Amino acid sequence: MPSKLRCSHLLIKTCNSRNPVSRRTNESSANTSEEDALKELEVIRQSLTAENFAEFASKRSDCGSFKNGGDLGEFGPGEMMQEFWDGTAALQVGQISGPVKTDSGIHLILRTM
Repeated sequence: MPSKLRCSHLLIKTCNSRNPVSRRTNESSANTSEEDALKELEVIRQSLTAENFAEFASKRSDCGSFKNGGDLGEFGPGEMMQEFWDGTAALQVGQISGPVKTDSGIHLILRTM
């Protein structure tokens, strides 16, 4: 297993998120169900590529990383939630995940390193 990974992600926060407020809009996600988030991510995923990932993340991600096209930089084991680490580590560089659920919400992840 690599000691460091790098990825970008697109996060949709839901009513079950530990901090249900979008960093992009500053609006509550308390009315967004996990089912609605999954449906939206499925639609986004159909058009998503490694080349346009940053554009989609900038326009839709609820994480503060939306300012950087979803780029989270490099991180090692224990620096992210385990589900997120596992979801990223399972990808090949350039590959985009299906939905990954964490305490933050539901993510699509693009592994970049």
